Amino acid sequence: MQDILADIVMWLVTYFPMFRTPPWSGVLIAAVSITVSSISNLGMKRFTDVRRLKRHQAEIKQYQKMQQEAQKSGNEKLLRKVRRRKAYIDRIQRDMFSARCKPSLIFMLPFMLIFWTLSGFFSGDYLIVAILPFDAFFLTGIAGLSVPGGFGMTYMAFYMLVGLGLSSILQRIMGTQIMT
Repeated sequence: MQDILADIVMWLVTYFPMFRTPPWSGVLIAAVSITVSSISNLGMKRFTDVRRLKRHQAEIKQYQKMQQEAQKSGNEKLLRKVRRRKAYIDRIQRDMFSARCKPSLIFMLPFMLIFWTLSGFFSGDYLIVAILPFDAFFLTGIAGLSVPGGFGMTYMAFYMLVGLGLSSILQRIMGTQIMT
């Protein structure tokens, strides 16, 4: 399997060298990150009941508010009510965790193969894949290094930046954001 992936990386390096250097490397990584996040969100919509998860999240939020109020006031009746609901809240939290993990488990292997292929494609002398227009010297190291004209980011750092920056936006657009 590793030989097949290595052959794919060599084919990509041979026929698409322009995507190994900025600005095209940044465009490629952003496109892959958006695609992976979109597929993940579509899987979430397909394999989970998002409305039920949102309803459970609202119940948990209400429970936490009630718990804080009970602790602040010291009201015994409210404290008993909180203790009675704890088992139910724990169960729906486990159910929510399980429901959110199922799509992740389905798509984990293909996403890992994509990530591994891209990390092989961006290894070697081509460490910088995107240049930020400002110097982020405090991120020097694994995130990149200072270069003329700004801060050069490595593949992993730029992938994480784009992925984390766009995941919340894509979740809102696709209606899979659970936090209220």
